[in-house]
Amino acid sequence: MKYKQRIQSLLTNQIPSNLLEYLPSSYSVTGDIAIFHKLPKQLENYKQLIGQTTIGLDPRVNVVIEQITTETIFRKPVINLISGEKRTTTIHHEFHTIFNIDVAEITFSPGNKSERERLLHLVQDNEVIIDMFACIGNLSLPIAVNKPEVTVYGIEINRKAYGYLIKNIQANKVEKRYIPIFGDNRLRTPENKASRVLMGCFNVDQKQFYKAVNAIHKEGWIHYHSTAPRNENEQLEKFVEKMQKILSFKIQLLSTRRVKKFSPRLYHLCTDIYIEKL
Repeated sequence: MKYKQRIQSLLTNQIPSNLLEYLPSSYSVTGDIAIFHKLPKQLENYKQLIGQTTIGLDPRVNVVIEQITTETIFRKPVINLISGEKRTTTIHHEFHTIFNIDVAEITFSPGNKSERERLLHLVQDNEVIIDMFACIGNLSLPIAVNKPEVTVYGIEINRKAYGYLIKNIQANKVEKRYIPIFGDNRLRTPENKASRVLMGCFNVDQKQFYKAVNAIHKEGWIHYHSTAPRNENEQLEKFVEKMQKILSFKIQLLSTRRVKKFSPRLYHLCTDIYIEKL
């Protein structure tokens, strides 16, 4: 039975029948924390009950929060703690990788698991990876953990996220191969080093894209994340067109895949871009 059917059944006599349709159909789990994304206002008086019921249904979960939105370039979540233990820190395990995280301070999407897995299949031995939006190691840390011949540079501007990145590098014992860099990726991205550049943040600007292209050594890949309806990539196509005029590089948009649904009208996309320095 799906989650919504189960929780509707359990709460049939505890909330008004006309509100049952507003109950959430799913949630994500980070560590032992269940995360709902902005529950409907009709359920305002029943959030704690929904959280308590979810803890009873899911043995993985000890804390339930509601994430309202994400603010600023630091990607700081705005949350409500609605049920369970009074904490927002947890340890998430994925692909043999340890992620220490505070979900009140940092955005980590379990929905990107498929992209983390895809990168593990794509990356070959002896590659150099530059993660321009490293956060706590969301996309790049599993590569360092599972690919012992790979070197990773992770750049992060959010001081709290950077602190967790350092902690996670140490927890996973990859200090010799994961080089953390604190600061603005427009200023701190290494040049002519990478076989792959990860751009796992939406709404990057032209200078950041320019830095990603310049980070490639001779030839390589940029994995560019964006949001758009269906597979429309107009902004990225404009970036590429401008870069090709400025730089004597070959830049090809080779494929775009849907990572997940971002909102009712938008998809989270990842475009694979091949760079060859002529």
